[in-house]
Amino acid sequence: MNIFDEVHYRNPKNELNLQGKIVIRHAVRAVVFNGKSLLMAHLGKTGEHKFPGGGRWEGESPEEALRREVMEEVGYRVTAIGPRIGTITEYDHAAEGPEYLFKMISDYYLAQVDPVPQEQALEDNERELLYRPCWAGIEGMLQIQREIINQKSPATPGIYRETIALGKIFENLPYEAPWMSQ
Repeated sequence: MNIFDEVHYRNPKNELNLQGKIVIRHAVRAVVFNGKSLLMAHLGKTGEHKFPGGGRWEGESPEEALRREVMEEVGYRVTAIGPRIGTITEYDHAAEGPEYLFKMISDYYLAQVDPVPQEQALEDNERELLYRPCWAGIEGMLQIQREIINQKSPATPGIYRETIALGKIFENLPYEAPWMSQ
């Protein structure tokens, strides 16, 4: 089930070496609804929201990565993983140097979680950004994301990717779909 097709996004702040050697990272992101509320990680330091998820480790399946990342970032145990609903491929500078191009492919999956939160297992950078679980409506989160971008407030590079995904889901997802009830 595709809610949105593959979207290609390039960091608008930087000129990129599109002819560079490509460093690829595969990531997964969870789209978890409870009624009309969506589970996101709220970054207290910047005010932005991100879908719980992140990069896959070598040899890790998308399902394993999704379960691990959701528990780490928002402290919820994934109980079911549904279909992939979309993909965003983004391009940016690579940490390896100017002769490289970073390409991240993020697949978004519908998922369900146990309603009882557990302790997060944040990495240092997530702790510094003050990650906290947040249940809220898409429209409100989308408005906050767009305000942060429009005001050029400090934010992580992922705000563009997550705002695109929120917009696509908001435009295309039927809120009354039976697979969304928990």
